[in-house]
Amino acid sequence: SDPNHFIIGTDMGLISHGTRQDLRVAPKLFKPQQHGIRPVKVNVIDFSPFGEPIFLAGCSDGSIRLHQLSSAFPLLQWDSSTDSHAVTGLQWSPTRPAVFLVQDDTSNIYIWDLLQSDLGPVAKQQVSPNRLVAMAAVGEPEKAGGSFLALVLARASGSIDIQHLKRRWAAPEVDECNRLRLLLQEGLWQEGKPHK
Repeated sequence: SDPNHFIIGTDMGLISHGTRQDLRVAPKLFKPQQHGIRPVKVNVIDFSPFGEPIFLAGCSDGSIRLHQLSSAFPLLQWDSSTDSHAVTGLQWSPTRPAVFLVQDDTSNIYIWDLLQSDLGPVAKQQVSPNRLVAMAAVGEPEKAGGSFLALVLARASGSIDIQHLKRRWAAPEVDECNRLRLLLQEGLWQEGKPHK
């Protein structure tokens, strides 16, 4: 939320953290769990829209990382959830703090619900016949009568589709923000252990 801070994905798997005013920042780099430099592009970054100091990073090797702004290493990292296909789109749900959506370079969409599973996506859908160029999640968390969540899908042919997602991925669960915080605290506690 501080406009003086910025983060930039690199083509070596690192994410650089800096400021516009030459202030010192910590950490200067956000790194993957694996040590050493790797020729992996950080293709997409998205910050949580719910005020949590966390962000997601999607990479060219198909890995997805969940970082906290105060820690160099990810709280959670998934290396093969897209079968090693490059992540080309990534967005937090605007209606649920623990849900995010991922697009890969083979036109698959993955739905993640961290309260349901922190091991991998809970749903996967191939978008065909036209190649998927971009996706955006839209929704109204405070809509009277219930939340809705939809995907706007742009295809290579120039067509745009809008697909509504099931209510279980749109409507927030009871105490979802606190349950997500507990999950992230567990990840932070595990971060203190040696990295593999």
